[in-house]
Amino acid sequence: MRWPRAPWPNRWIALIASAFLAVACAAQASTLAATTSLPPLPTLDPARIRKGKELYQAHCASCHGAQAEGAPNWATPGPDGLYPAPPQDDTGHTWHHSDRVLYETIYGGMGDPLRPGSPLRMPAWSDKLNDAEIRALIAYFKSLWTEEHRRWQWEQTLKDFAPTPTLSP
Repeated sequence: MRWPRAPWPNRWIALIASAFLAVACAAQASTLAATTSLPPLPTLDPARIRKGKELYQAHCASCHGAQAEGAPNWATPGPDGLYPAPPQDDTGHTWHHSDRVLYETIYGGMGDPLRPGSPLRMPAWSDKLNDAEIRALIAYFKSLWTEEHRRWQWEQTLKDFAPTPTLSP
């Protein structure tokens, strides 16, 4: 059975409606793409990096290495099952963490994450370093990472501050 052909005016209406729908969908897609794109990677302030390097040498190098390379055998646990201080440069995992996590780790120290309530393996620096100094240390770490790792870390930082979706009842 053959369907009857629609009269010409209806074809034009269908064509115009289809075009309008295509334009509306394209506009919605471009709006979605614009809202999901990331802000540009922040530039690093050379003065802040210098300050961070000075602070690193004074407070961190004794454990994490003079060039932020980590303690010898940092990837192998010691006899106590704990890992030595990791690198802060590109070879370690510091760049995997958001700015908030890095800040809180420096500020409050860090115990063994697999042993809740364990003693601090990294001391808290909140009594020795102020907010600007902790942020300078983080800037120094970032200066040691590749641009690819900095971009990835920037995404983690942005996600860390993104609102968490809630389920509707």
